[in-house]
Amino acid sequence: KNMSQAYLLLSEKRKEEFSRILNRLLAVNFICGGRKRDREDYYFISENEQLFKDFLMMLDYDFHLYKADRVIYIHNYNHLNLNQMQTIVLLLLRKLYFQKSQELQDTEFIHISLGELHSEIEATGIYNERLKKTDLKNIYHFLSRYNICERIGDLNEDDTRLIIYPTINYILPIQKIDEINQRIQQYKKGDHDENINESETD
Repeated sequence: KNMSQAYLLLSEKRKEEFSRILNRLLAVNFICGGRKRDREDYYFISENEQLFKDFLMMLDYDFHLYKADRVIYIHNYNHLNLNQMQTIVLLLLRKLYFQKSQELQDTEFIHISLGELHSEIEATGIYNERLKKTDLKNIYHFLSRYNICERIGDLNEDDTRLIIYPTINYILPIQKIDEINQRIQQYKKGDHDENINESETD
């Protein structure tokens, strides 16, 4: 009843905005308020946090808002089914995010070069050659869809910048570099696919 009343109190324009943002959140799972394109949606959700939480609960989704990182995410205890390549890149991005955030205490987003990522991939010893642009494009599509990473430049260029967003903290809530290295080492032993449980982000 309270949810219905709260929704009815919205103006028609805000009802339309609520519907648009709710559908977007269901599609992308993560909203990063520090990004210009997400900023207005983030603050609209923040202002109507309980209403979003109640609607999503009816759809069997848990809603989380972390003001420190300006991150909003939802999950319904499903798994992200990732192939080996996607998982390795995700783990390496998490590693680079962790390392650079220790060096740059007040930086909200972490910037790396595509060349740095290639070097990290090569250092794992898992692949005999550089990832092809087609593979990188598919991986980037996944990273972009979940608002984990954004690129500035072409995937053929080593100096292309990759912006890693704090959403990665909630997909892989790893506290130590050793944990990342151990998971990468598993792939050298023949593990090929990994399920990342979205509920891990609690």
